[in-house]
Amino acid sequence: MRERLARSPALPLSLLRSRAMSGGAAIGLLFNFGFYGMVFTASLEFQHQRGFSALGTGLALFPAVAMTMFASALSGRLTRRTGDRPLVISGMLLAGLGLAGWAAAGSDPAYPLLVAPMMAAGFGTSFALTGGAATVMGAAPPAYSGAASALFNTTRQIGSATGVALGGSLLATATDYNTGLRTSMAIGAVAYLTAAGIAWLCVPAKSKGRPKA
Repeated sequence: MRERLARSPALPLSLLRSRAMSGGAAIGLLFNFGFYGMVFTASLEFQHQRGFSALGTGLALFPAVAMTMFASALSGRLTRRTGDRPLVISGMLLAGLGLAGWAAAGSDPAYPLLVAPMMAAGFGTSFALTGGAATVMGAAPPAYSGAASALFNTTRQIGSATGVALGGSLLATATDYNTGLRTSMAIGAVAYLTAAGIAWLCVPAKSKGRPKA
């Protein structure tokens, strides 16, 4: 409402009529929702249910974090050949399968069974990040590239905060802790799969631009 009344709006709402702009922002929200919801609930699971120390929890989550570094470098190389759409879709599908695998692993799975789901979520999220950012940036006129970048990062932060809040609420209110955890992972998986569908509809086959490093 404020932007509609502003004489010089920071984000002209007409920009959101672009399917690539609004779709890319929604993808950013959804994949941060899934990833940070997973990291938050997993950290509580490892410390409060499995008795890991803070350092042990960090090491337990390392497979997911390590994959984000590897996937980011790989997607940057591949996007020049394939365009952004295949990378965003495949990343979201992989991450969704990872969280679905955790949800289906049972009420108290052994830690080794959770390594692959965490790696899939970390890899898939980072693999899609470059393409999601490029989609938003490519859809913006050059004069509004800063606003487009801010929009993408703001929606990502909203997704992170919402994922953490929902995951914590589910753990606190579920009759059984493991049920709350698995429900949180299942919702995260749905968010990833929804992002894959949006990418299919909104991410151009070839991006018009690439965000600056």
